[in-house]
Amino acid sequence: MRVKKYIVDSMSDALEQIRSELGKDAIILNTKPVKTGGFLGMFGKKQIEVIAAIDPNAEKPRPRRTEPTKTTPPPVPAVATPIEVVPVSKASFGKKDSETVDFSAVLYQKAVQENIPPAPEVNVQVLTKEIGDMRNMLWKLMLTDEKAAAMPSVFMTIRQRLQRQEVEDDIIVSLFERVMKQLSSEELSQETKVWAEVRKQLTAWMDESQLVPGPLNQDAAFVSFVGPTGVGKTTTLAKLAAASVLHHKRKVGMITSDTYRIAAVEQLKTYANILNVPLKVVYAAEELPQTIERLTGCDLIFMDTAGRNYRNKEYVEEVNRLLVSHQPIETFLVVSLTAKYEDIKAVAESFRHVPIQKVIFTKVDETRSYGAIVNLVLERGLSLSYFANGQNVPDDIEQATSERVVSLVLGDREHE
Repeated sequence: MRVKKYIVDSMSDALEQIRSELGKDAIILNTKPVKTGGFLGMFGKKQIEVIAAIDPNAEKPRPRRTEPTKTTPPPVPAVATPIEVVPVSKASFGKKDSETVDFSAVLYQKAVQENIPPAPEVNVQVLTKEIGDMRNMLWKLMLTDEKAAAMPSVFMTIRQRLQRQEVEDDIIVSLFERVMKQLSSEELSQETKVWAEVRKQLTAWMDESQLVPGPLNQDAAFVSFVGPTGVGKTTTLAKLAAASVLHHKRKVGMITSDTYRIAAVEQLKTYANILNVPLKVVYAAEELPQTIERLTGCDLIFMDTAGRNYRNKEYVEEVNRLLVSHQPIETFLVVSLTAKYEDIKAVAESFRHVPIQKVIFTKVDETRSYGAIVNLVLERGLSLSYFANGQNVPDDIEQATSERVVSLVLGDREHE
């Protein structure tokens, strides 16, 4: 029997093609609606799949009766493996699956007789990871300019916006997947709904990734700031210390271990004098316990660490020694948003052994690219704390939120 499948727009088209190719004696075995083209099975064109068949023997005329000729039968193999045939009665047809013959058992018996090795066990975790990697590769391919025509134009607009903001491609891929799971095929073509869902999903994703509240914990007794040189750790410390004194009426003390930078101690001493709070200097990690004892009258201590080359392992180890033995402690990673994301990621990696859960971004007012915030939160799981956007103490600092980040990354207007 010759079987052929047709993808057509209507049944009339199918019948015309079947008659032309298979003849008038062809029969239709099955029809079902399908979608063709589109993007990953979505936005496709609705068509009909028709399966038709023709028996070639039915078309051939009966051969004329001739005298039979003797032919030599084909050679029989020397050894033939018997296959057990399970009889099936006519009564078995039309019954439920549970009542029919178990062909899997017959196949298993045959495999045992011929010593066919069993299929290897599948590592589900490895298989899941491979499928995920293949999915991401497919999405990345579809997001390239050459393949982008298959996607709705609104997704291309959003993709270009996120890429200009330096959001990582893997994050864009996962974000689009989250959006497509929430919207119907019709809604995915509506720009307003897609933009709104992208904002909603990105905000929710960032909230999910932050394990602890970002702002300064008012129950904390010891707060430290770490980060590379030149990011504004000292000024940021002064802003938060001033807010704690003026707004929360805390008894604040200050410690600095930054004895490497010229005038670093003098800068913090100026802020301490303005706020009328004590300031102590430590030159080694071993001096820190005694220094803290000298500030027993304070219920909140801020410590500024030296800003040095984060690639220097000795510096990172020195910071770690300052932080390991004092509880409760809250440590903020301070990074500049004007730095490249690769450098910011390297800074976070260098301090991976330091107990850091929160991040402060400085110099927010000096850049128009905010994708590094999204990348660091989603890839590292750090909680957003504050945005520092100027040098004025204590005014130029604001609490960072996921909503604020999404607004900066996607723009205030729906179609910016």
